[in-house]
Amino acid sequence: QQQQQQQQGGNPVTPQPGAASGTNKFLQPIHVCDMSLTDLLNELQHDPWPVPQGKRPLRATGVALSLAVGLLESTFPNTGARIMAFLGGPCTQGPGMVVDNELKNPIRSHHDILKGDARYMKKATKFYDSLAMRTAENGHIVDIYACALDQSGLSEMKAMCNSTGGHMVMGDSFDTSLFKQTFQQVFAKDAKGDFRMAFNATLEVKTSRELKVMGVVGSCISMKKNNGCVSDTEIGVGGTSMWKFCGLSPSTTVAFFFEVANQHSAPVAQGQRGIVQFVLSYQHPSGQRRIRVTTISRNFIDASASQHIHASFDQEASSALLARMAMIKAETDDGPDVLRWLDRSLIRLCQKVGEYMKDDPSSFRLSEAFSMFPQFIFHLRRSQFLQTFNNSPDESAYYK
Repeated sequence: QQQQQQQQGGNPVTPQPGAASGTNKFLQPIHVCDMSLTDLLNELQHDPWPVPQGKRPLRATGVALSLAVGLLESTFPNTGARIMAFLGGPCTQGPGMVVDNELKNPIRSHHDILKGDARYMKKATKFYDSLAMRTAENGHIVDIYACALDQSGLSEMKAMCNSTGGHMVMGDSFDTSLFKQTFQQVFAKDAKGDFRMAFNATLEVKTSRELKVMGVVGSCISMKKNNGCVSDTEIGVGGTSMWKFCGLSPSTTVAFFFEVANQHSAPVAQGQRGIVQFVLSYQHPSGQRRIRVTTISRNFIDASASQHIHASFDQEASSALLARMAMIKAETDDGPDVLRWLDRSLIRLCQKVGEYMKDDPSSFRLSEAFSMFPQFIFHLRRSQFLQTFNNSPDESAYYK
């Protein structure tokens, strides 16, 4: 896949000094090996090795990913690159295996996970988490395309995509037109002929002294830069003011959470402005290193001035932020606890902005600016993001 990345960058990326000369056997510029690569792909056939009856095919997915990560981190560290993994079934051999090769032993379900009967899950998840961190630290992306009628182990492997900003695609077969169209979209180009993607990005947040950043929910890792604008309270990836994004696309969204510092000991003056600056540095597909700086400011208002809140409240954005916070909580808390937290959040909002007469439920009213928000939360509580009923662990990982 590094061969494709070299084509995207315009100029081949020069290996780092000290890289082993033997890597030229495995990594070449696309214009050098185009014919050979095309011939190899055309000659690919089904694995002729017989699979005994009642057995699963032996797949060493963990070893293959580890090998790809090792090749890139030793030859092209801190250089934009993609690793694409095409899975036709679960890993059944070696590190990262999620099920054995006996068909009589089904792959884990949500019920097995809750009961602690998922024999391979903890060890496999630990393996893929460490592999994802190695990949992300070198600025490389991992895409996973899983097409099979049974589960492929996406639940254990989700960190490979979540930490590196890669794509996760799940389907029934690689032969379907839907998968082919989806895969082609990965290589879509803009009006200038450049791929619609960016690589190896860093994003730093700077704030005025009244604000502190609590964290980020998105496909990134912490760069462990702690300074005066970092809050002690963490949401998502927190404890830092700088994050690394291995891959970005036009549809990438990231949720930032801030808090007002010293609200009680040193209240912010009415009309004062809080300032947030985002400094994004990334590798463009043309090979250039680009920096984009965005600065925004907002007025501080008295919390009792509800007319300002009504005028500026975005129901859809608020629902998306609350959903991201809920999914972060769902990783560590029990499902009922997360649902209760959602309910309490909605009740607090309704108490704050609703109009009602005490002891008269029929008098409750929400203004138009908030009228859809309870419905969004109603559907969020019943969505695949928080409910596991009728979903496999792989499907839950895919939706989240």
